[in-house]
Amino acid sequence: MLTQKINPIALGIVSFLALCGCDSTQHIQTSGVVHRAAPESPELITRSLFGDADRTISEEDIQRLLKGRIRIPDTVRVAVFKYSSSSINRYYSNYWNDEEYLKTEQRFVDTLIYCIGQSLKVARVIPVPSLMTKVSPSITQLRESAVRLQADLLVVYALSSDIYYRWRAFKKNEAKAFATCEMIVLDTRTGVIPHSSVVTKDKFVFQVNEDMADNETRKRAERDAILLSLTESGRSVSMFLNGSSR
Repeated sequence: MLTQKINPIALGIVSFLALCGCDSTQHIQTSGVVHRAAPESPELITRSLFGDADRTISEEDIQRLLKGRIRIPDTVRVAVFKYSSSSINRYYSNYWNDEEYLKTEQRFVDTLIYCIGQSLKVARVIPVPSLMTKVSPSITQLRESAVRLQADLLVVYALSSDIYYRWRAFKKNEAKAFATCEMIVLDTRTGVIPHSSVVTKDKFVFQVNEDMADNETRKRAERDAILLSLTESGRSVSMFLNGSSR
């Protein structure tokens, strides 16, 4: 008889504790959902915060630039400016009016324009004429040139190259050249640089019968190294644009 009286009481206590436990757990979970803070979306930067070339960026604008984001249009016009050339002109006595040199320089530009134009976002690639800028233009001046051309983006690149040459007795001479292409992509509307690259390529060649002198071999090696660096740099811009969704 004692067992029959105790069991209902014990069962009631256990049930009460179980209900209290369940209620407490639900309250904690509900409380966690209610007080969970939503992540803040980065500020969209739509204009330049850099101001004049000689003005220092304010601390407030520095934080806005570091935390913010830019939006690249689905269709863009890209201006291309050569900041500095390689030293391949040393192979030409009068390079400014040498037909081969001029064709080589044009081939460099055409290669870069072609590679950038492979992006689905690029509507047009526009070379920036040197007469639009000073000898050593600043970023602000280059941005203004891109604005005059109504370009959404400005690609600025600089080339450097050199040669290693080995003379070999009773064997064909050989030359190894390297070329480095430094490149930035500047958003014309904001002045922000969302992409940059430094690409170094080398090219090894042997002297061939068509080479009239050692300089011909060196020139060919250096020219090919420059083309390789420009090709990879242009492709990196194209891939960046295809993958950009900001």
